Amino acid sequence: MSAWAASSVTWALGRTGRDPGAAFWAELEAKLCTVADELEPQGVANVLWGLAALEHRSSPRLRDALEAAAVKHCRFASKEGGRDGSKRGPPVRAPPRRDDRRRPNEVQSPGFKPYELTMMFWALTRLGDEPGMELRGLFEAQCGRQLHLLKPQELSMVASAYGRVERVAPLLAAVAEESVMRAGLNNFKPNEIANLMWGLAKVHARQLSDGVNFGDLDDRLALDDPEGFGALTRLLAPGVSGKALVRQDLLDVFVDEFSARAHEFTSGDMALSAWAIATLTAKPTRYETRFELDGDGSSATVEVAQANELPSKVAALEPIESAAVVRVKDFSPLDFANLLWAFAKLNHTPGDRFQAEFEEAVIEKISKFDAQVLANTVYAYAALQLPGARNVLPLIGLHFKDRLHEFKPRELLMVLWAFTRCSYDPGADAMARFERAMRPMTDNLAPDEVTQYLWASAVLKYRPTEGALRGFETRIVDCPSRFSGTPIALTLWAYATLNLPPPFAVMDRFGDELELSRADEFYPQDLSLGFWSAAVITTQPKADDVPMVNALDTGARERVLRQMAKHLGSLGATSVSPEGLSAIYMAILAVEMHSPSLFAELKSNWGHLAAAAESSWRATKGKGPTVSNLQKAVGKTLDELGVEYESEKLVRGGLIRPDFVVKGKAKIVVEVDGPYHFSVEPSAASDAGEELEDWFGGGGGETPDALEKDRFGFGSVLRPLGGTILRNQLLSSWGWNVVTVSYRDWVKADNDTSGGAKREYLKGLLDQAGYVS
Repeated sequence: MSAWAASSVTWALGRTGRDPGAAFWAELEAKLCTVADELEPQGVANVLWGLAALEHRSSPRLRDALEAAAVKHCRFASKEGGRDGSKRGPPVRAPPRRDDRRRPNEVQSPGFKPYELTMMFWALTRLGDEPGMELRGLFEAQCGRQLHLLKPQELSMVASAYGRVERVAPLLAAVAEESVMRAGLNNFKPNEIANLMWGLAKVHARQLSDGVNFGDLDDRLALDDPEGFGALTRLLAPGVSGKALVRQDLLDVFVDEFSARAHEFTSGDMALSAWAIATLTAKPTRYETRFELDGDGSSATVEVAQANELPSKVAALEPIESAAVVRVKDFSPLDFANLLWAFAKLNHTPGDRFQAEFEEAVIEKISKFDAQVLANTVYAYAALQLPGARNVLPLIGLHFKDRLHEFKPRELLMVLWAFTRCSYDPGADAMARFERAMRPMTDNLAPDEVTQYLWASAVLKYRPTEGALRGFETRIVDCPSRFSGTPIALTLWAYATLNLPPPFAVMDRFGDELELSRADEFYPQDLSLGFWSAAVITTQPKADDVPMVNALDTGARERVLRQMAKHLGSLGATSVSPEGLSAIYMAILAVEMHSPSLFAELKSNWGHLAAAAESSWRATKGKGPTVSNLQKAVGKTLDELGVEYESEKLVRGGLIRPDFVVKGKAKIVVEVDGPYHFSVEPSAASDAGEELEDWFGGGGGETPDALEKDRFGFGSVLRPLGGTILRNQLLSSWGWNVVTVSYRDWVKADNDTSGGAKREYLKGLLDQAGYVS
């Protein structure tokens, strides 16, 4: 069998979709290995295409032989690539002879033609294998020379090939520009647009992950290499270098074309294109602060444009939404996840009909969702705050809990984030499973991933077990990547909220990072929370009785507090929410309580915020109180004991409003702490068993039935939250004796229907505080 015949057979098998079986493949591959060097450019492309079409992975020997043949043909530089740029029709390739011989006057055009070149490279990457460095370099140079000749299908194949192997290359920026500016997206078929955009998006995602700058890539290329990367950089159109793979003006054209032709796209191409657009779109910044100096430069005003965090309508996506509703029954699980994730990323809330149709389809097909699809779906429902989340999240929770080992860290974190976003408590058992799934991955987590897990745990009021926490702390200390401002602030917030004393090594690492930090590394809101967190941690009771250890811990904590305080000067009173200003004021009170000298040292950092912060704090405390059933029950028992009190009375000039202020000679306040004043280790708790019903009833805050059930399970060990402890510390520093009534102790006493146990329990607490009737 000649080289021509072998290539023709392989092509025919791919064309017909016929798999001839292992024995035939073995014979054919052996033959192809012996004639690979004799194959013409089209023969190489045909063999590779046939193998790719059948998804047949060839032997390493055959692949190496075909790559070597491709390298040989790529070395022939042809600016026209076999296509005549004039008005004449393209040259007709002479039909191959069966004896593979040519007439004396018949000249074979050297090198790959554009369709052969792109087919060859696409086929080599079809199964996710990346061509060798030499072939990749030659391909990029040849493709760069022939870029102006590539047709829509060929441009699409180049982009999808690079996307499949996630290879960052400056060629892709030129492909995007050629597709829009010369070839014209209106000449692309829908599946060609989808594959083109998907490839660009995959490479863009890898570019962001690796921190690659296309300008830096160009600088490293050897410009004196006529056959490699350097030749490509000289041929690329102006303006394609820089950080962006797809310029915004080009992306706008992609969006407009997709929107105008959405009805032509299949469900898969529609979801893929939407995912690609969302991936290529820059994530909006939550806050954008602009300083404007007045004429003499003596002052600055801060204008803040807060990004629209609430989902809204995006006009360009409405035709896509309408087309999706028509094809909803055709969507695969991955299509669901891609489209919903894209809507969430682009901040587009679909209409009621779309929501109803998709919710029904998701519930029907959810058993077929893999880990990535589950994560993307739950993220989208939470990000868009869709009402259907009440139905979808519990179902997803049931499906993922036994499959957490399949999840990657990012996917686990997306699910956790979704739970926090929707105020959905998945239960102690689920949180314990999350922790077990994360622990083997801890050594490879990025700084923001460590932060996201600890932050989500703190929001849900579950503190990590000691072993898991040590693992996260080791990663914080040893991680080679830098912790920037916001991850540090939110990690500190998790420690402060859960009342976890961070070890010296963690605070020392954060202190080193903050020494080099800039104010623009923080979102204003996160900076306010970081300052509050550092203050809470600084005032935490010390766990170690060794004075030297305590001194080291105190020094490390105060160092972090100083670094957080130094950036407060970058904030304006309007750049932080009222909650953020209240957090700053509580931190100021904590610093003053902790150390008057430290307070005097640092107060200039927050002087410009002090009045607004205090005003926000007082406004919060002055709002009408919400009295829980638990608090009412304690008040009733105080009445039965004959204890006189004032309910929800402001003290210290309105700075704090205790639940009860006891009248009498002794200064006593009674604070009633329900479930949301505590955290628990998930492994130490048992599921309350009714988290879904609780959530459907509203979730969050003090539940009316707090007397009847325990969200953590009555066997768990509670730990007061950092804010609760700071409240008690402040009251104590102002001369008050603080009596805290734990909901769990109250429920235990409440088992006595006569009320005697409750009266005895409460009287004992009051006696310890020095109450005299």
